[in-house]
Amino acid sequence: KLTAAAGTPDRATQDAMTLWLIDEMDATLWTAAKHDFVLPEDKRVPEIAPAMHSAFDRSAKSLAKQLGDKPFLMGEAISLPDLLAVHCMGWAFGAGFPALPDRLKAYSKQLRARPAFRAAGAR
Repeated sequence: KLTAAAGTPDRATQDAMTLWLIDEMDATLWTAAKHDFVLPEDKRVPEIAPAMHSAFDRSAKSLAKQLGDKPFLMGEAISLPDLLAVHCMGWAFGAGFPALPDRLKAYSKQLRARPAFRAAGAR
């Protein structure tokens, strides 16, 4: 079960975290990618890269704080926001963004070690 029941306070909290990840991490990575290789060269603004790296770094520090010492973003069980977070952290690493805070490195390693993650990557 990767999601809280619809209409519950837990679902509202989960949805808020999901939307935060989309706004603060995924959108930053996507903007950087567009200006790196997606857009036609004459439409790219390469000078945007440092701002996107800085924005992602701030978001990563905020996420580490929100995660705290919990095993997963929503508490004791893995949920949709964890999947989105590990995706964004992997994308950031592959795109050469600044190193993640140590707490997020450990969290990402924990998520990537899960059998389901490994099975999905083997496809």
